[in-house]
Amino acid sequence: MPPRKSTDDLKEVIRDFRRDQVIDVARRLFGERGTTEVSMDEIAAEAGVARSTVYVYFANRDELLRACLKGMHNQLLDDIAESWEQDAEPAHRLERLIKGMLQRIDADPAFFRLALMAQGSVSQGGEAVGTELALISLNIARLIADLYADGVAQGSFRDVDPDKATSLIGQQIYGAMSVRAGEPLPEPPAMVAAEVCAFILHGLST
Repeated sequence: MPPRKSTDDLKEVIRDFRRDQVIDVARRLFGERGTTEVSMDEIAAEAGVARSTVYVYFANRDELLRACLKGMHNQLLDDIAESWEQDAEPAHRLERLIKGMLQRIDADPAFFRLALMAQGSVSQGGEAVGTELALISLNIARLIADLYADGVAQGSFRDVDPDKATSLIGQQIYGAMSVRAGEPLPEPPAMVAAEVCAFILHGLST
């Protein structure tokens, strides 16, 4: 019985690897082509898997597009998890969040530019991108709201309308991400994160 479990675990690892491989290839192709209209056949061929294998993981291209975005978001959460658990200072956590988001842009700037462009379109792919970005934005907003509440409780931030504060912080981060996606030679993410964080703190500090 134990060997059976080990074999099942190995199969699951292989499935996860292939799924991640398809997502990575799709994200690259979507970004390189600057369009969501990349065929599943082409993605399968580039990933070195059968077309049927892609459909094992994703029912259609919209699901794959959403998985590309969700993967970037999950990587961000993994990047900041340890530092957020270990550092109680809200300003430090805010800076780490900004840095993590900039690093995700650096990993896939072309795909991020495509996502920004596609989210407002009426195409099917645009609707999928817009839906997933909305969910991600809500989650990021919750992180920011919790961080701001901690900052107020610790006396680091001024006690203003929490919705306005969350919106202010989110707008500054989104602006920095949008600018970065279009820069051919962006500054180091740690430097930019420190500058953006300092600007935000100047407006919210007590």
